[in-house]
Amino acid sequence: MLTHLRRNLWNWLPAFLEIAEAGSVVAAAARLALTPAAVSRTLGLLEDALGARVFNRVGKHLVLNAAGVALRDAVREASRAVDAGLSESLGDPFLRPLRIASLGVLTDLVIPALLELKRVRTDLVPEHFNIGPAEANALLVRGRLDAAFYYEEVTAEDVVVRRLGQLGASVYCGRGHPLFASRRVARVDVLAMPFSVPRIGDSGRVRDGWPSEVPRKIGMRIELLRSNLVVALSGAMLTVLPDVTAAPHVATGELRRLPVLDVPAIDVFVARHHSALGRKPVELMIEAVERQLVDATARPAPKRAPKVRRGSRGVPVPAR
Repeated sequence: MLTHLRRNLWNWLPAFLEIAEAGSVVAAAARLALTPAAVSRTLGLLEDALGARVFNRVGKHLVLNAAGVALRDAVREASRAVDAGLSESLGDPFLRPLRIASLGVLTDLVIPALLELKRVRTDLVPEHFNIGPAEANALLVRGRLDAAFYYEEVTAEDVVVRRLGQLGASVYCGRGHPLFASRRVARVDVLAMPFSVPRIGDSGRVRDGWPSEVPRKIGMRIELLRSNLVVALSGAMLTVLPDVTAAPHVATGELRRLPVLDVPAIDVFVARHHSALGRKPVELMIEAVERQLVDATARPAPKRAPKVRRGSRGVPVPAR
């Protein structure tokens, strides 16, 4: 029996792991591009060979029992060991794909860091995913991600989270907004205007870092902090943006920074599975993102573009 089980186990485990993660045969089949009948048959073969059930049925969902949890954890560890073994057998850890996740504005730091690493190691094949902390942590646990960068300290079993630094943030408005052309803007003026606000993050905090003790008018809720750049440029509502994101648009006169409220800086975190600690490509990637973060925070807060004086015929007059 054991010989038969070992011979066929690796054929059955991908379906088992997908069912364990998705919670149903139908969802697992969609992920594997197979029919539900084929996935259900594979699960049946596995359970028959084990002589035990690995799932309990709860309504329409399949939930791992104690035996299933033990098998899932063993499969995860085996997958990570296989990946590590392949890298070692090839003699070069950079030949294995580097799988990195980030969210929204942080992608502006992560992609340049990946390109920097790619220039040094042309044989490296980076893979980037734009996902939130909870989903990223699930993939880290399953060995399907190497590192994830996000705004919140969201922990998970066997996932190590470290704070890298902060991004300065401020309130901004676009050219069409009533406050854009106002000579003097006070705190009360800002709080009287509606804001576009990103949704509450996986840690229970709003993603733009707005202080919870300061009430504000909610005009719209969005999924990603980065989407607020589009809203701000439209002039429809006020938004909180990382200063590094807003700076180019402030320089061109498309956005105005309203420094009448102290908006807390936005934290930046990196998460890895504990087994990835010390892996050279991952460490180099994190160092590259840290350099991008240092460069971004070293820049002064953006200033409004100076107005161009024009003469009677519309010709620009040089500033004195």
